[in-house]
Amino acid sequence: MKPLFYLIFMAGIGNTVLRPEMENPFTLYRFLAPLGLIAVFALRPLLAIKGVAWFCIFVAYNFALATAYSNDYSQLMPSIVHYLYLFVLLILIVYMKLEQPNFDKSFFNFLQVFYFFLLANLLLELAIGTYYPNLYIDTSDERSVRAFFWNQNDLAVVLCLISWMALTLDRFKGYVRLSVVCITLAVLYYNDSKAAMLSFIFVSIPIFFIFRLCSFRRISPSVWYICIGSATLMFLGLLLSLSGIDIRFANDTYTLDALLFQPILNILTLQPSGEDLGSINNRTDAAIFVTIEYVRSFGFGLGAGGSWLVLTLPKYQLGGAQSPHNALLQFTVDFGYPVLLGYLALIIWALRRMFRFRLEEVTRLKVMAILSFPLLGLSQSGAIVTNYFFWGMVFFILLLNGAQTASQLKVVPKRRKLRFKSVLSIPKTPQLVARQ
Repeated sequence: MKPLFYLIFMAGIGNTVLRPEMENPFTLYRFLAPLGLIAVFALRPLLAIKGVAWFCIFVAYNFALATAYSNDYSQLMPSIVHYLYLFVLLILIVYMKLEQPNFDKSFFNFLQVFYFFLLANLLLELAIGTYYPNLYIDTSDERSVRAFFWNQNDLAVVLCLISWMALTLDRFKGYVRLSVVCITLAVLYYNDSKAAMLSFIFVSIPIFFIFRLCSFRRISPSVWYICIGSATLMFLGLLLSLSGIDIRFANDTYTLDALLFQPILNILTLQPSGEDLGSINNRTDAAIFVTIEYVRSFGFGLGAGGSWLVLTLPKYQLGGAQSPHNALLQFTVDFGYPVLLGYLALIIWALRRMFRFRLEEVTRLKVMAILSFPLLGLSQSGAIVTNYFFWGMVFFILLLNGAQTASQLKVVPKRRKLRFKSVLSIPKTPQLVARQ
């Protein structure tokens, strides 16, 4: 089963390019994924039956939401198909976790090999100046590298997720951790992936340093709250004073006011910009339009694909892509209270653990993922449901168990005095001692 799983997973990674032609929906992953589900039925039928039952409940729930909102199912059916393939990937990972004792270790090893393969593709693309091996040709004048992903935003979320692992897991330290961080920042800047870069710099990296400090000294959470609150107010004051300063990205120049403050003000007041051009205006107006319809649903949601349906209505005109450009907002608008309240519960869970003394590494990874995702999700929305590598890693992180992973990875800390040798190395914790 392991060879079949990795074959299906690799087909998912290359979903954009492993197809006869760009507009052909029959990709290699969509051909192989049902075979994986059939294999799970044969090897562990109860797991497959339970999974299918839950997916049927998911489908019925979305039909009820879509019917309550509109009789237009044009976006519902394609969305259900997209989520079906995500569901199959989840079932496969759950099966591998249950049946393969060393799956965590083998998956980590696979990710490391894949990362070098991805870097080699990016270097080749940068060197030869074409989008090899991508079938989608970008005809714009903007420079970017995408390797085998659909666009630079698909690549951005993957690089950030890999960097979360490098920043939180004890197997990555020193120059390895620093190299992953620098490569991620360089690619995000080169590709002009603004949302991903802001998420990484202002959320992920500060959380890493909090973990770093908490690994050396026990600090009361109330002290952290006071310090972070004060620092946030000072930082906002600094940003306001610099609101007219130009910020140069790889492909354009923005002021802080145009990049941050004006879009937030428009969203809070639900007043669209009225501009047809510009990535920021397009994303802001899309968020406003879907939020208006979500409020009209009394928070219950519009059903799968409902946020895309809203942006096809004549009264909601966009100058760019018909997409909310906000993954968390899209899931909230589509699915309603389960996402809204569920993610709020996850944030509370993460904040309660973030400042603990010597937090276990798997919990560190989950905390960073939960808190970094909202801002990272601004980089894309609709396309994220077909980014199978991203979701495969998300499912893997959610299912990680700290004690089990430590034993499988055989992480045994050396006996030594605690010293601040490097800001890039987090001391290993007692929970990571392998079981003998």
